[in-house]
Amino acid sequence: MTHSNGFKPMITNPRKKMNLSISKFNRDQNGFTLIETMVAGLIMSLTLVAVARLSISAISTSSHQTIRRKIEAAVNNDIQLLQQADSRLKLIDIADKETACKDPGLFLREKLSSNNSDYYVPEPKISDPSGKRVLRRTIESSKTPIMTQVIYTITAPEKTIKTEQRILNLYPNFHYLCDVL
Repeated sequence: MTHSNGFKPMITNPRKKMNLSISKFNRDQNGFTLIETMVAGLIMSLTLVAVARLSISAISTSSHQTIRRKIEAAVNNDIQLLQQADSRLKLIDIADKETACKDPGLFLREKLSSNNSDYYVPEPKISDPSGKRVLRRTIESSKTPIMTQVIYTITAPEKTIKTEQRILNLYPNFHYLCDVL
């Protein structure tokens, strides 16, 4: 009985097989190719740049929010002080009632902004980290309607906003009694 070609044992060259495995072993031991290293470095660089940009943006936003909170707190505090001064100013306590009733808005404005007045409310002073003043207050008055208008001009810390305004209309509390005189 003879073996068919399909069942003949294959004779391989053991030396060739050994060279092949040694060659493959040496290639695995050498590590990454230059191209693979450069691609990995590029990916890592892009990732680090993206993380750095996000970090810088977060720090900048945090700084802007801190300044914004200070501005808003100063405006709210100032509004409360102005309203308190207005409510304390009573017609009974006013020496020159005729002048006060002629233009109540102007009278209130002068009392709020005059240093020697008992009802004086100093302007809030808020600055950014560079020392630039970011909040200004102006007080205006009108006869019709009878009112004192307080305008807060804010230089916004955000780059996308230049300036903004907040307006407070105060109607002098004492003026409703002027008709009684």
